[in-house]
Amino acid sequence: MILYYFIKVITLAIISLFFGLSVDLLGDLPDGPCIFVANHKSILDPVVLMDAIDRRVFFIASKDLYKIPILNLILNALEAIPIKKNSADVNAIKKAIKMLDDGRSIALFPEGGISLDKSVIKIYKGAMYISCKTGYPIVPVGISGTDVVLPMGEYLPHAGRISVTIGKSIYPDVLMDKGDCLDKMAHEVLNSLNSLINNRNLK
Repeated sequence: MILYYFIKVITLAIISLFFGLSVDLLGDLPDGPCIFVANHKSILDPVVLMDAIDRRVFFIASKDLYKIPILNLILNALEAIPIKKNSADVNAIKKAIKMLDDGRSIALFPEGGISLDKSVIKIYKGAMYISCKTGYPIVPVGISGTDVVLPMGEYLPHAGRISVTIGKSIYPDVLMDKGDCLDKMAHEVLNSLNSLINNRNLK
């Protein structure tokens, strides 16, 4: 936990000082645990998401990232949940549900990796499955500007401003058939992410 807040303080200071970070909250965050989902355009996104959310979050991260020695140490220290990319990783889902049941919020990028598309085209349904199964809400987050500050494939930052818009919570209808709940949530999350990215005011 100490490492988490140390990273947050340092990165927030750097981003705020050299680039600028604005955070807009469109609705109250749930009092209890929730599932944050965000669009993904840059390797900066996890740091920005961590800095923007005013609570401790536990990331679900691709197992591929654990192959990088430094990232492996950081992800383990941050208690991230490793998940097999592009697959139904039952073990990872169980760990995520356990964290939520323990009162912890989780965060993930449902596109499954960095996307060069201007809008969110496709999302994997893991977050929606967890939400429909447990009843915990999803909080969509739109991140803009990270692809300008640190484009994919580059490691030296450019000038630019980063903005984060945290949308209204999306609650599952637990009385619905699980398949229908999953489809409905996926549709709502996809539309919400694209609205947040396009800076539409949803108040």
